[in-house]
Amino acid sequence: MEINTLGNKHEIEDNENHINPLVSIIVITYNSAKFVLETLESAKAQTYQNIELIVTDDCSTDDTIEICKRWIEENNARFVKTELITIEKNTGIPANCNRGVKVAQGEWIKLIAGDDILDINCIISFMKFCLSEPKAMVVESISQFFLEEYSKENFTRRQNFSDKPFFHLKSIAKQQYEMLLRKNFIHAPSTFLKMQLINDVGGYDESNRYMEDHPLWLKITQQGNKIFFLKQVTVFYRIHNSSVFASFSKKKLFNDFYLKRRSLDLKYIYPNISLFERTLKHIEYYRIKLIDKIGFNRNQFFFKLLNYIAYRLSPYNIYIKLKLKKLEKQINLNDKT
Repeated sequence: MEINTLGNKHEIEDNENHINPLVSIIVITYNSAKFVLETLESAKAQTYQNIELIVTDDCSTDDTIEICKRWIEENNARFVKTELITIEKNTGIPANCNRGVKVAQGEWIKLIAGDDILDINCIISFMKFCLSEPKAMVVESISQFFLEEYSKENFTRRQNFSDKPFFHLKSIAKQQYEMLLRKNFIHAPSTFLKMQLINDVGGYDESNRYMEDHPLWLKITQQGNKIFFLKQVTVFYRIHNSSVFASFSKKKLFNDFYLKRRSLDLKYIYPNISLFERTLKHIEYYRIKLIDKIGFNRNQFFFKLLNYIAYRLSPYNIYIKLKLKKLEKQINLNDKT
């Protein structure tokens, strides 16, 4: 498959070092024409200067490529390097991420979707944190959610997981891995990663075109790398009707992602949990599949009530709740030692 790139490069100063490493901002786009200029401008506005900008597009059918190309030509002087990657066939989110990572030259990577924006101090905040925590190779942070537009009126919530046992100072990678086998605690848009770490774990798994993040966190923690937390807002996340996730009907209690992630569960989760837990997880999967099949997967009060009761009585959900509590207790015990 042919991949086309448009690049503009500038000389990198000889004095670039670990105090001021090159950071690659990778903008992931697909039909992002409506919002991508805001994303690009947020990259340009970063207070951290040593940045390369890569835009990787997954065969958009709108004006995304033309908009990005024109903006890059007008603003490439702001960056150490700029590059626009296009492709002739849509390949999915993980493959699009991998294309950006493959051409990136930065020591650190910040991926951002073409409809979200970065806080003006996003990169410098991450870099200061990583300098203070030399072991940190992947960092999660606080994100703020907005509906359609970034304004006070459209603010919906602030996602701050800093108080979760998962991110406790005394938690270790093994404990995080065990927790990730049961639940994804990471919000991908607000993460910051070291390039070497992404390469070490083999990049993003392209076997499921919709899900790029959970398998990556599992691979990272399984190899002994702890995920750290920066208690600062770095990303503004947009919820809108034309996003990939919104393409699945809002009329459903369970969107299709739950069913579509089955292949990743079989690959990453099932081989690493007990037979008893696998059995419960199988039952829970077929319970939800049955609800969807018989038409009970509707976002209406009656069906919400039925699902709430079924959820509370689900052996799998009860087991997972107890398992996570046990893991959290182990982390809290570590804190007392």
